[in-house]
Amino acid sequence: MKLDIIIPCYNAESTLKRAVLSCIMQPELNQLWLVDDGSTDNTWRLIQQLAAEYPQIRAERLPENGGVARARNWGALQSEADLIAFLDADDAYENGALAAAYFSFQHFDYLGLIRLKVKPVGLSERYAQHEKIDHAWRILEMTVGGNMVFRRHFFLACGGFPRNELFKQFGGEDGALGLATTYNSVVGTLFGENEPGVLHYCRDGMHAERLLEAFLYDLHDPRITQTDKDEADSVTQNIGTQLQGLKTILSVAQSGIMPLQVSRE
Repeated sequence: MKLDIIIPCYNAESTLKRAVLSCIMQPELNQLWLVDDGSTDNTWRLIQQLAAEYPQIRAERLPENGGVARARNWGALQSEADLIAFLDADDAYENGALAAAYFSFQHFDYLGLIRLKVKPVGLSERYAQHEKIDHAWRILEMTVGGNMVFRRHFFLACGGFPRNELFKQFGGEDGALGLATTYNSVVGTLFGENEPGVLHYCRDGMHAERLLEAFLYDLHDPRITQTDKDEADSVTQNIGTQLQGLKTILSVAQSGIMPLQVSRE
């Protein structure tokens, strides 16, 4: 069973090497896909340098910035591995982060997605000392994209990360996909206290900041309207409809050809 890692890269020259080296250290790694999403800095040059140094790396370059969902999906389409893990270019795996997920996929064939523990590095005291931080962080772990390890065929059955314009503007495509998988399948979690996982290097303006502000302080992004929320919910429901449709098709006992006669009277 082969496992590939996919890192979407946009103007990530300052953090990418750290992320890449953390992937190279994972014994389960087959290929590492670095997908440059139309960067305007030296990210593509760095990707080429890393690819020349490490034979596991496959370099892909998209002609223009299309958003993290497209970059992740592109990597998944290029991969032919059984399992695909997604990591963000400003995060890093701890040593041994993928071992338990790999083992679990081998022994539980009904798992299509496993989530790794996310460990904050440099989290602001504003969040770290809040009495509800553990609950808020668990929600984050269940809705971000950088700790996901999928069976590739299950990821493709979901349609990949949704690419709606709403998500390109505000983010949240990983949350929509995460909710849909939780509602329609069994999602494995590796959140044990001593479980190695993903190091999330915190910074001002990070995506997690908006989620933490909302759950801990009830401070919501004023740009996001109820219509936007309804659209995001609709995307989640549509992914679920796709998966339920597959269940219906694949649950039929027989296979083969079914001759059809349709009356047009």
